[in-house]
Amino acid sequence: MTIAELFQLRKNDPRWNTSYPLNPSDWTDYRVPDSLSFENDSRMSFYIHIPFCKQLCSFCEYTRMLCPDENVQKEYLLAIANDIKQFRQKYQDITLLGFDIGGGTPTSLSEKNFSLLMQIYQTAISGLKLDDRYEPSIEGTFNTLSEEKLEDMAKNGFHRLSLGVQSSCSSVLHQHQRRNSSEAMMSSWLMKAWGKGIKKVNLDFMYGLKGQNESTIQQDLDLIGRLKPQQVTIYELRTNMILAKESFTKEELYDQYVHYYDGLLAMGYKARFGQNTFSLDAADEGVSSYLRERMLNGAAYKGFGMSAQSMSSSGIAYNEGKLAVVPQNELKSEGYPEQFTYLLPSNELASKYMAISAYNGSFSISRLKDFGFSKEYLNEILDFYISEGLLYKGNHDRVFVSRKGFVHYGALFSLFYSNTQFSQKEKK
Repeated sequence: MTIAELFQLRKNDPRWNTSYPLNPSDWTDYRVPDSLSFENDSRMSFYIHIPFCKQLCSFCEYTRMLCPDENVQKEYLLAIANDIKQFRQKYQDITLLGFDIGGGTPTSLSEKNFSLLMQIYQTAISGLKLDDRYEPSIEGTFNTLSEEKLEDMAKNGFHRLSLGVQSSCSSVLHQHQRRNSSEAMMSSWLMKAWGKGIKKVNLDFMYGLKGQNESTIQQDLDLIGRLKPQQVTIYELRTNMILAKESFTKEELYDQYVHYYDGLLAMGYKARFGQNTFSLDAADEGVSSYLRERMLNGAAYKGFGMSAQSMSSSGIAYNEGKLAVVPQNELKSEGYPEQFTYLLPSNELASKYMAISAYNGSFSISRLKDFGFSKEYLNEILDFYISEGLLYKGNHDRVFVSRKGFVHYGALFSLFYSNTQFSQKEKK
């Protein structure tokens, strides 16, 4: 099957997006009983997963649970602190590129436990070299903020706060078991955050949600125009990750993205077409340094907490709780070691890099070559995509998705994946 034929076959298959691998069983042969090695990765990022939420949204694909009582929260945090301590003892020569705290909803912690989280952060970075572009970031929701938490963030060096909105339309949110916050409430908290020293506030929105249309998206844009956050991120709903039965066509999703893109640029936000992050600052990619290094450079990262993912030059690992049906049953006081560790060949690491790069709509040729990507196949696929107007070369060694290519970006990026077995099935 030619590249052109395979691309045609995958164009409208919803499985191809930013997910890789499509099924955990695809990596069964690479699973090992050892922990993931970071011996060759002194430059890395850290991530802490807080799985607690005030409400459970149906579109969320991550490990989460309703926020437990303060004692359970504290026990969870102390377990993470111990995991970080053990990792730091094993790997001491670290240059930290980024540090994200996500979830779940980290700000759903009680004020006392949120303060403990900040102490754990300080201990985690103590004595480490911080990259010149190091910028820690934390996630939250408007209805779990407090002035004390904002002060704690800023005091401990968190000057970027990412708040989930997803949609400003109550009818859309209600279909996904999520309550909306009033504009007055959002505006008030943004002013307080900026006043406390949070320099960058990012608002997350989603498209592809049931009930969304041109009117609801315009409502989102109007809200953004009035609130004027420094950054905006728009995510496409990955229906394959939550087993959703209803979904928009690729063309409909493209139109929704274009509506957001055109509207945001008209308001002064900067972004290249195909990128999902927008910023009022042209020199700012609109992401935390943790995500920037993952998306643009395929850098190593170590995840702490239930189900957190890690990646090094050796492979990828998932902590205990990754496949938990009832996450509450996985809460443990002794810590969250790796449950699934995969020692991956370079072509699989390249595939994972390409999947996360799709969020940015670009990738680095030299980074693919670092992973040992076949030069012959790389040239073949680039020649096809560029000749068809699906990709174009930019400055240095980066390649970008075009407007034409973005319609089927999932299929486009998937041809760089090392999914030989699946491809064989497609050929039959």
